[in-house]
Amino acid sequence: MAEALFKSKPIKIDTLGDYLKQIREKLNLDIKTVSLLTQIKPVYLENLEAGAYEKLPADVYIRGFIKNLSQLYRVDEQAMIDQFEKEHGFAQAHTQRSLLHPQKIRFTPRAVLILASVLIFLVAFAYVISQVSSVLTPPKLSINEPSGDQSVSGNSIVVSGNAEVGSDVFINDQAVFLDKNGQFNENVILSEGLNTIEIKARNKFNKVSTLTRKVNAEITKATPATASLPINLTIQIGPNPAWVSIEADGVTVQRGTMLSNSSKTFSAKENLVLTSANAGSTQVIYNGKDLGKLGRESEVIRNVEFSSQQSVP
Repeated sequence: MAEALFKSKPIKIDTLGDYLKQIREKLNLDIKTVSLLTQIKPVYLENLEAGAYEKLPADVYIRGFIKNLSQLYRVDEQAMIDQFEKEHGFAQAHTQRSLLHPQKIRFTPRAVLILASVLIFLVAFAYVISQVSSVLTPPKLSINEPSGDQSVSGNSIVVSGNAEVGSDVFINDQAVFLDKNGQFNENVILSEGLNTIEIKARNKFNKVSTLTRKVNAEITKATPATASLPINLTIQIGPNPAWVSIEADGVTVQRGTMLSNSSKTFSAKENLVLTSANAGSTQVIYNGKDLGKLGRESEVIRNVEFSSQQSVP
């Protein structure tokens, strides 16, 4: 009877799974019923009919499933075992060949074109992201000196650091020079007591980064200039900071930012040359005579000369 069902009434199948499914349906049985009659989990029956051997337990269990099903379906057990081994052997051999001989990637003209298009897209996307980041992100700014808030003995301090290349750097709103590597180094004249030094970096999108340092200056009162030097020039800064440059007898003796309320006296034998980037906050006292402000607020006045031959009005 078993052989008669398997041989005399053959069912056209491609796989063992197809055969089991068609036999079950021919007997008008569902997966749940077969599971109850054979004590095989429904998921195992489904995977067996789908040929998903990798989702099933070890081979010894699969052979047990086939035995139980052959008894239920009354078909030739050995024929199904042979079919399973045939299919399972092909699957294993294919897996081994894939591991031993991985498929080579072939670069066809179409594949090269697609790859090039993807690369171009990625580069363009990265560029757009970088530009958006530049618009939204403040420029980089770091201060090397002074490393933190501190006290100094004297009326000056060097402020140095790094900023994003291409940005504008200011110390208390006075522009400072930034070299091609993004470095700046500025001598700052302090006033007596606590000085707040504000360093800003502003990029082309008007995004600003700001760092501050608080410096307490203890300034020893300077002795009056000796009478042997005929030119004495005192620079007093306020109400705002000012960048100034002083040359004494052809030598640069001051070049940097002077903070508000700071002052400094310079002496020379023959001449002094003064440049200020904020004439309205630069007051000049020449040989004891107060000459007032050098000019208007934010006005740049260059190369004002004071010489020993000059008379004081």
